[in-house]
Amino acid sequence: MKIIDIITTCLRNLTKRKMRTILTVSGVLIGTSAVIVMFSLGIGMNIQITKMLEEWADLTMIRVDTWRWHDGDNDVAPPDLTDEMIRSFKDIKHVRSATPFYRNIRSGEQVAVYTADGWLIEWGQFIGVYMDELENFGYTLKEGRFKQAGDPPTTVLFGPETGAYLYNFLDDEWANAERDWDTWEIISMPIENFFAEELRIIPLTMTANEWGWFDRDYSVIGSKTAPNMEYDEELNLIGIIDAPPNDWEAREGIFIDMEFLALMIKAYNELNAENQMPEFDGIYNEARVRVDDMNNVPAVEAELKAMGFNAWSFNEMREQMTQQVRTIQLLLAAVAAVSLFVAAMNITNTMIMAIIERTKEIGIMKVLGCDISKIRLMFLGEAAAIGFLGGVAGIVLSYGISLIINNFLGQFFMDMFNYGNMGEEKISLSVIPPYLAFLSLAGATLIGMVAGLYPANRSVKISALSAIAHE
Repeated sequence: MKIIDIITTCLRNLTKRKMRTILTVSGVLIGTSAVIVMFSLGIGMNIQITKMLEEWADLTMIRVDTWRWHDGDNDVAPPDLTDEMIRSFKDIKHVRSATPFYRNIRSGEQVAVYTADGWLIEWGQFIGVYMDELENFGYTLKEGRFKQAGDPPTTVLFGPETGAYLYNFLDDEWANAERDWDTWEIISMPIENFFAEELRIIPLTMTANEWGWFDRDYSVIGSKTAPNMEYDEELNLIGIIDAPPNDWEAREGIFIDMEFLALMIKAYNELNAENQMPEFDGIYNEARVRVDDMNNVPAVEAELKAMGFNAWSFNEMREQMTQQVRTIQLLLAAVAAVSLFVAAMNITNTMIMAIIERTKEIGIMKVLGCDISKIRLMFLGEAAAIGFLGGVAGIVLSYGISLIINNFLGQFFMDMFNYGNMGEEKISLSVIPPYLAFLSLAGATLIGMVAGLYPANRSVKISALSAIAHE
């Protein structure tokens, strides 16, 4: 008996009992589609979690700080975060760049960044960094350029929303950016082109009011006799960073080299003996590390912690949420696997019935000298064909269910598992990659073969003479 004869016989026997075959295939169909849909939900939810977190923060960035932490009864202090230490972070495998992130003065509070016609940038957070590392760090520019050799120490980069709130200390009036209040996106800025303005920086003098609070004294700006004037400097704005919406610090910040920022803090303290700020002593309290890929973040984070630092990223949250989804996915897949087990038992039962009905046929094949292994293969082929057909039908049904979930139930599932609102974006919560469909089809076929092993072995043990005499 040739292979083609075996295949032809298998198909003929399956079509001979159409209703039985359809019912058996249906069991495999239900089990296969249930498993595919359960795994597709896990895959889709992980994709949506990653998208959601990417909107909140950069998943390739690690924050390093030097806050003390408790290990049992011991108070552990991380090593000093110096320039030498931060630059050594770049030697860690998969680290793309590292820079301090020093924030403790703002425009409109300790210092004033102002224009010649009296407009002062309010709430502009100064961020002391390595300006020569920002391009390697992954930042891109909307316009302008990054710092180059020969640029003065007062060189700065603005974020796209730096200057969204302005105060005119000459006319005592405010000017705010125009926004789309639904999306919070800026439509127009009070000053559209800061490059055309002469920008200056000066430390402010704080004066105590009648209630004991310190108020900013704007009258010293532009005064030839004020002690502040010796610290008045022109800022060299060279670019606007194209910061994404999730990087709010970069969107509103003023990036500057630490050397000049330290001088401004010192100048402020010289002018405000009663309202001092901590001066920079060469030790940072925070740094940022950029990793080449979010999948490498846990390894880099572990190495930073091994060095004694506190290190964290939003990738930790992603891992926790992914683990939560994985647990749910396995529970649902286990339930779906029960239906596959029932389908396998049904295949076994169907094949046993087929052997009983075809006992005489088996006996005739043996008397005619048919190889026993070919008889076994014929019944295994029938079982495998049932699994294969059920797998194909299950894949088709799975894509249909996936379509319904993505079009009608996506946000419902996100709400059910408390993973937030994805806005107006269409949620593809059920994702069936090609490998999942292929593995499911192979698994259904394999289950059919395994379920047919016992009936197939039973068929070859039947005596030829008793089989011929069987009615």
